[in-house]
Formats: sequence, C-alpha cells, structure tokens
Amino acid sequence: MVRQMPEEVCEGLRGELRELLHSRPDITMLDLTHHTTLSDSAGKSFLNGHVPGGRQVIGEFRRVLELVKGGEILPPGGRNGAIVIHEEQPARVRRIAKRHNFFQTETVRKVAEVLDYCVENCTIGVITGDYGVGKSEAVRAWRQERPKVESMVFEFSEFTCSDKVQCIRELAEMLGLNPPPGSQTGGRIFRAVCERLHEAPCLLILDQCENCRARIFQVIRQIHDRTHEAGVGVVLLSAPILLTRMTVSRMTDLGALTSRVGVWAPLNGLSRAEMAAILKREGITEVDEGAFDLWWQYTSGSMRRLMRALDLLAAKHAGKRVTEKTIAGLAGHLWGATNTAAAAAA
Repeated sequence: MVRQMPEEVCEGLRGELRELLHSRPDITMLDLTHHTTLSDSAGKSFLNGHVPGGRQVIGEFRRVLELVKGGEILPPGGRNGAIVIHEEQPARVRRIAKRHNFFQTETVRKVAEVLDYCVENCTIGVITGDYGVGKSEAVRAWRQERPKVESMVFEFSEFTCSDKVQCIRELAEMLGLNPPPGSQTGGRIFRAVCERLHEAPCLLILDQCENCRARIFQVIRQIHDRTHEAGVGVVLLSAPILLTRMTVSRMTDLGALTSRVGVWAPLNGLSRAEMAAILKREGITEVDEGAFDLWWQYTSGSMRRLMRALDLLAAKHAGKRVTEKTIAGLAGHLWGATNTAAAAAA
C-alpha cells in the first residue's frame, strides 16, 4: 500500500521543481527523473499532478532537488569544478531590510555573493534570471556598497551584441582609451584593452548578455584569458536562456567560455514570502487572500513589477483594502492583462 503524502506537501514540492526548471532551462524533468528509481512517465505525471505523491516519490524528488541545488548533480556547464549558487526560499520572512527604495532580497544577496567571489578569485561568473528580477539593481547596490572595489558595467546593445569590433571599441572607450576608427582595427583595440586592464585591473560586469553572438563570447573569453592573472574578473548577467546556450550548444566558442566559468547563479527572483514581507513593510496589510494569490501570479518573481504596482497603489488606492478586483484592475492598467493566464504569459 502506497502511503500518500498530504496534497499541500505534494504541491509545495511541485512548485519547487517548477521553479528549478524555470531557472535552469538547460535541464528537464526527464533529467531529474533519471536520478531517481522512478520511470520517466511517473516523474512527468507527478509534476503535472496526474498521480498522487507517495512517500517514495516525494522523498526521491526532494533528494534530487537538494542535490541539484547543491551542485552535486546536473551542474551548469558540466563537472568543471564550478560553484553553483541557488537562492534560499524560506517559507516565511519576518522582516526585510530596506535602504531608500531598495529592498535587500535573497536575489540581491546572491548577486553580491557572485560578484565578491569573482573579485576575490579573478574568475568568470554567470548570473541568470528573468527580466525584472533585480539583477542590474543588485549590481548597482553592490557597487555603491563597495566603492573601493574597481569595477565597471558594460551593457550590450543591439549593435555591440553582434559586432565584435563595435563591442571592443565601446569597451575601450569606457576604459579611457581613444580607439582608432575603421572596421579593420579590432585587433589593435583588443590588445590595447588587455594592456589597460593589466595596468588597472577591475571586475568587468557585462549586462544583457542573452542576445550576444558566439563571436562576442569568444572575445570575452580571450580578454579574461589574457588578464585574469593581473586581477581581472568577469560577470555575465543574462536571462535564463543563456544557460541553455552555454551548456547545450556544441559551438566551440561557447564551449571554451563555459569551461572557464567558476560560479553559476540561476536565480528565480522574488519569493512569495519576500513579497508578503515587502507589502507589510510598505504598510499594505489589508489584502484579501485571493487578492494576494492573484498578485503573486501577476508579479511572477519580478521586483520591477511589484514596485510598479506598489507605486500605482500608493497613488490611487492608498489606505483602502486590496481585493481581487483591485489587483485585476491594476494588472490591466500596468500590463494589459485581463486574467491570470494572460499575466503569466506577459
């Protein structure tokens, strides 16, 4: 006889598995199931809620989940000795620190952890998370708190993510160089950039990397190869799709970069408990349970979405009780969503 676990326990584990798969698009439920004694169909059926969760199923997937989060199995980029950093998702957050209009969430702490590691070890770090989870803001906060650490942020554009000469030229200008014009001067500019980084090493933080061409990643890898001994570290900020590109692609340029990554941080963004703590900190305590559930679905872990919603509530709904109708109207105004499904797809 199979001892079935309570449905809330099963749904909680399913939610954690979905969050993991969302933050790690390079792995599938099939990959997780292969590390259990269960059949492929049993793993898929459990995730979809088609079969109940017995003690064995819950125990095995809980074990696999912890092993993946600990980097012991299925690490990004294969087993090259890299560290894997995952966010901790506590069931309850008593209090959340705030400085000015910035909240110290688990995402912020993990981003800082990766940046510190790359500074100390002069290695390459990869931070991935959906748009709006707060990667760029977390980097800005880290730089403000560590003014003595030399660092610079380079944000890729439609031009620099595909043109390696344009990319190296703009990077040179940010380093205070005066690069020569022309499309055939990339090699000279590259050498000048490496020389400057040898003279004044710093942490290179590269944002919006998800659209970069393979040739751009090759340039990044070559810069780090020539400068890491001088004290240069590199951090890539990107949407989760970069994990798939770096770990599944067979392109040599990406494989060369992937093998040099020292730390990975696939992030899920704002947790449900953190969102509740932020609402409490902002004085929004009169929220119906159904309204909070709907709001959480619309937010989808995005700090940007939550802050926009809070600003609108403060301006139009201050002091009033928040209902499902309130949240539906707010979502329609901000994101054009008419229902939960539309919001999730937005």
